[in-house]
Amino acid sequence: MEIRTTALARARHMLESQGRFPGGALPGDISDSWFRSLDLGIDPLARHEKLMLSDTEFKLTQDHHADLVRFARPELELLFDQIAGSNFMIALGSPEGVVLETLVDTEFAESDAGKAVVPASVWTEELRGTNALGLCISTRRPAQVYGGEHFLRAHSDVSCISAPIFDGRGGLAGILDASSRSTVRQQHTAALVQMSAGNIENCLIRSAHDRRIVLQFHPRPEYLGTLSVGMLVLEDDFSVHAVNRKGEMFLAGIRNLIGTSFDSIFEQRFEDVALRLAQGETLRVRDRMGSAVSVRCVANRASFALAVRLFSAANPQQARRSETPAPEIRNLFRDVVIEDEELIRRLRPLPKVATAGQSIFIQGETGTGKEIIARLAHAASGRSGPFVSVDARTLGSDAEAALLGRPKGAPGLLEQAAHGTLCIDEVSALGHSAQATLLQVLDHGSFRHPADGREVRCPVLFVSTATVSLTAEVAASRLLPALRYRIEGFSILLPPLRDRSDLDALVRRFVRAQGGEGFDIDPSALTILARHDWPGNLHELRSIITKAVIQAAGPKLHVEDFAPFLPINYSPQQSIEACPQCSGVPWKESQCRVIRDAVRQHGGIAQAARTLGISRTTIYKHLLAES
Repeated sequence: MEIRTTALARARHMLESQGRFPGGALPGDISDSWFRSLDLGIDPLARHEKLMLSDTEFKLTQDHHADLVRFARPELELLFDQIAGSNFMIALGSPEGVVLETLVDTEFAESDAGKAVVPASVWTEELRGTNALGLCISTRRPAQVYGGEHFLRAHSDVSCISAPIFDGRGGLAGILDASSRSTVRQQHTAALVQMSAGNIENCLIRSAHDRRIVLQFHPRPEYLGTLSVGMLVLEDDFSVHAVNRKGEMFLAGIRNLIGTSFDSIFEQRFEDVALRLAQGETLRVRDRMGSAVSVRCVANRASFALAVRLFSAANPQQARRSETPAPEIRNLFRDVVIEDEELIRRLRPLPKVATAGQSIFIQGETGTGKEIIARLAHAASGRSGPFVSVDARTLGSDAEAALLGRPKGAPGLLEQAAHGTLCIDEVSALGHSAQATLLQVLDHGSFRHPADGREVRCPVLFVSTATVSLTAEVAASRLLPALRYRIEGFSILLPPLRDRSDLDALVRRFVRAQGGEGFDIDPSALTILARHDWPGNLHELRSIITKAVIQAAGPKLHVEDFAPFLPINYSPQQSIEACPQCSGVPWKESQCRVIRDAVRQHGGIAQAARTLGISRTTIYKHLLAES
């Protein structure tokens, strides 16, 4: 250690006095970074400058990396707790070297380093010479820079450890950094930083690819679901779209993984194992290098849809026995648009719960899609019987007979739904006698037929829906407490349309469904729809779009097409000027004003992008081009 310190001191003296140094005196990455810093013309004795983004620039950067910040925050907090002691901080950086977020202890915060490494500060090699965050960006490898190894003497009182976070496609998604006042090599801290960076990377890959098949694999099955797991994201044709670093390591013998087909990597074709994987099985397969790995499918929208499609194809007779014809099932799936992240989180366990046969309770306002979610649960369960749905309010005093059947009459609802799904809306509208009967049937899976006393087996997946909570129904004495605990095994609260972030996707889907694939909607009309409160939720949205499509003059909906159906008081604000790059071209000015007005109305770029149906990058261009 003393020899290295002496060599570093000599190298620093030569750097600061002669503008050169003996490269062999420093670790390879540090030496290369010093050479790059010299080539950039950076003065190692330059005074520390506060290199910061403006408030507007930093807000745009935060919005652009919102997913990174969201998934990194828990890891920052955990890492902060793990690196116990004083004089340290944790920082999250963007791929451009901007510090997005920090956690810092009081003592470090008061130091010069703590005052320099703050949100909105920029730490690239081009601006600050050798530093761990900038070095990590340049090399795309973990980096450690201790004390005087920093190119600027002004930073020699701090030591930094950084690890890259990748996006699965070969690009950088961010940088995780731990800094302290200690000059002692901290290999334990370096390992923790790399582990946390790996966790963030895996979370980002899972979140960003909810519409693609995501596979986890590892040579040892007990490591599936851990940080050590490899991950493959598949395109629709089952070629590799993305892979995490562990996955690259496990498949190191196969070059150019991105774009490679599944069956070029493994000995089995994906089509031969897809149904079992989509239904939650863990399979043992061999790659083309002869190594065996355990593989399983991450439960997301893509795997759920794949399971439904493959199950229907593999069980045509069961599909024909279903009460709901296949075309209707497809139409229901067509209407399912779920791009709201909170709703995705709530629905993610649904396939597993349905497969296990656990009772499901769905709560939400009228029109929020409760029956659609119930049908999705039925499809996910893989049951051979039909989906039977009834509104308890329509059964009246004859509810018990409707459930069990009448003498010499048609089978009751329970018998009709045997081996399938029984969905009852507003179950508290059943009389207490009918509720007690239902409770007994759900507990035993059978009942005695009222006509002849024979035992009728009726194993069903039971789904109940309501506009208010079961707790409130029990409190009002409308629901038996024992039945409540039986039917709310898994509860889902569906948000009203006004609280969902995927309104624009829903609108575009309904527009295409009503007008055909060639039909579209103007961004300004989307802005108008986003301002409406939608008390009727999806029912109201579908109805208004249907009316607008019918009366539209052409294959595109505009603001005026919704005027007869919505309270519209819209006129583009003339006070909102177009950006310089759009000025002088009328159609560009109009589009630019709509974009900038949407940002103002929604108070942020992400929501405006979702509402207008355009990328956040497009919005940035219209905001950053201001004079």
